[in-house]
Amino acid sequence: MKISVIYAYPRSGGTLVNRCLGSIAGNLILSEVNPLASVVSLAEQAKNWLYLLSDEQLEEFSRKSYGEQIYFLATEAKSSNYHLIIRDWTAANFIDNPINDNMLTASFILEQDLYLSHYKLPYLPVAIVRRAADVYESMTRVFPHLDRGIQAFGEAYVRYAQAVCNYPIFYYEKICQDPITQIQLICETLEINYAPNFINKFYYFENCTGDNTIQQSSRGKQLSKIQLFPSHTESKSYIIASDNKNCRQADRLLGYE
Repeated sequence: MKISVIYAYPRSGGTLVNRCLGSIAGNLILSEVNPLASVVSLAEQAKNWLYLLSDEQLEEFSRKSYGEQIYFLATEAKSSNYHLIIRDWTAANFIDNPINDNMLTASFILEQDLYLSHYKLPYLPVAIVRRAADVYESMTRVFPHLDRGIQAFGEAYVRYAQAVCNYPIFYYEKICQDPITQIQLICETLEINYAPNFINKFYYFENCTGDNTIQQSSRGKQLSKIQLFPSHTESKSYIIASDNKNCRQADRLLGYE
C-alpha cells in the first residue's frame, strides 16, 4: 500500500492538479492537509468528500494520531480499489501563522515526510513548482494574508525548494501548456488512476480547497479550459522577487535556470 503525496507551495498550481486528479475515477484526494494543521479537517474531508468515514466511526477516528488516521484512510481506500492521495498543505510548514487563529511557526521542513516515515507508511511524492516571481506576485494578489514581505518569502521559498528539489518535479507552466501529457506523467509517477477525460471534468470538481472557493481575483478560477497566463512582469511584487537572491536560488534548485 503506497500513499501518493503532492507538494505544492501556495500559488504554484496545487489546486489545478488537485482538481484534475480528483476528477479521475478511483482517485481520492485529501486537499491541503498537514500533520500540524489543515485548511479543512482530515475528518471532515474523509467523511463528507471522500466517504471513507461514517458517522459512527467519527469519534474514534478523531482520537487517532495523524499517522493512524492516514493509515486508516489508506486502508479503507485500498479495500475499495481506490488510491489515496495527500495534497500537503505546505503553508503550515513554510509560512508563519498561515491561519490567523492558530499561531503556527514555520519549521521549514516537510512535516508530512516526517510523519509518514515515522509511521512507516510508504509514499510516492511529487512536487508541483512554479517560478518564484510568479508565485510571489500571485500570492500578494490572491492570498495577501499569506504575504510576509519579500525577504521572508525568499527565505521560505528557497528552503522549500531545498526540501523538494530531489523529488520528481512537475512544472506548473508545462502543466498549463500540455495538461494531457503532464497529468498522465504525474499519475504514472504516483501510481494512481489516469483517464484523459479529466480535461473535460476537472472544472466541475469542487471537493478541494484553493482558489476555486475564494472571492479574490484569480485569473484561472473561472475558466473551464486549462491555459497558461502571461506573467505580471510589470508588477512591483514580480520585480522585487525577480531581484531577490533567494528567489533566484530557488529557481535554480527547481531547474528553471
